[in-house]
Amino acid sequence: MRRAALGRKCALLALLLLAACGERAALDRLARGERGRVAEVRSADVLVLDGGLVVRLAGLDGPRAGEPGADQGRAMLARLAVGRSAQLLYGGARRDAYGRALAQVRLADGEWLQKAMLEAGLARVRTWPDNRALAAPMLAAEARARAARRGLWSGVWQVRLPEEIGSGAAGFQIVEGWVRGVSAKPWGVYLEFSPDRKGFAALVPAGRAGDFAAAGRDPAGLQRRLVRVRGVVGSGGVMRIDHPEAIELLRAP
Repeated sequence: MRRAALGRKCALLALLLLAACGERAALDRLARGERGRVAEVRSADVLVLDGGLVVRLAGLDGPRAGEPGADQGRAMLARLAVGRSAQLLYGGARRDAYGRALAQVRLADGEWLQKAMLEAGLARVRTWPDNRALAAPMLAAEARARAARRGLWSGVWQVRLPEEIGSGAAGFQIVEGWVRGVSAKPWGVYLEFSPDRKGFAALVPAGRAGDFAAAGRDPAGLQRRLVRVRGVVGSGGVMRIDHPEAIELLRAP
C-alpha cells in the first residue's frame, strides 16, 4: 500500500514537473521585451515598471475598481511583484489602445505572473484575436482554481449555463452548454444553445471560420458538442466569438 501511494505521488510530481518545463519552454519561445523592476501595481492585471512603462498582463481579466475582489487582486499582484525584476515577453500585439504594454510577465526567479494570478482565482482568462499566446496553459491554471473554488471562484465568479444568460448577465461571461444547432448567415455562424433558437447563442463572424477550422473548432462541426465559450454577451443574449481560443471543447455526445 505504501509503495503504491508513493508511486502515485511520484507520478503526480513527474506530471507537474513536465507541465512546468512545458510552460517555461512556451514562455521562452515568446519575443523578449523590456525588463525592469516593478514599482507599482494598479489593479489585478496592471502594473508599472520603474522606468514608467505601464504593463497590462496579456490574457487576463481581473476585477475592476469597485468590483468584488478588486482590492484583493491588486494586493495579491503587489505581493508577488512589487520590488522584483520582471521580464516582458510578447506573443501578439505589444500595445493596447491606451499605450500600455501587453505582455506575459516572468519574474527573475522564473515565476509567471499570469499563472500565479489565475491559480489564486483572482483573474480569468480573456484572450483576443491579436493576443492569444499561451491560452492553453492559462486555461488550465484557471480550471485548477475554479475546481478548488479559490479566490473569486468561491462565489463571485461562475461558469454560467445558457439558460442563465439574460439581461442581468451582460458583459464578459463564461458559458458552458451543449450546442443544440448551428446556423449560417451572411454575417457569420451562430452556435445555438437552446432548442428553439431563442436563447443564448455564440456568433462566429464571417471570415473567421477558417481560423476555427485550422484549430480543430470548425463551427459546422460543433453541433451536439459540449463546449465552454467566453466573451462579452451583447444585446439579445449573443456572445461574439472571434478567435478559436475562446472555445473549449469538453465532450462529444
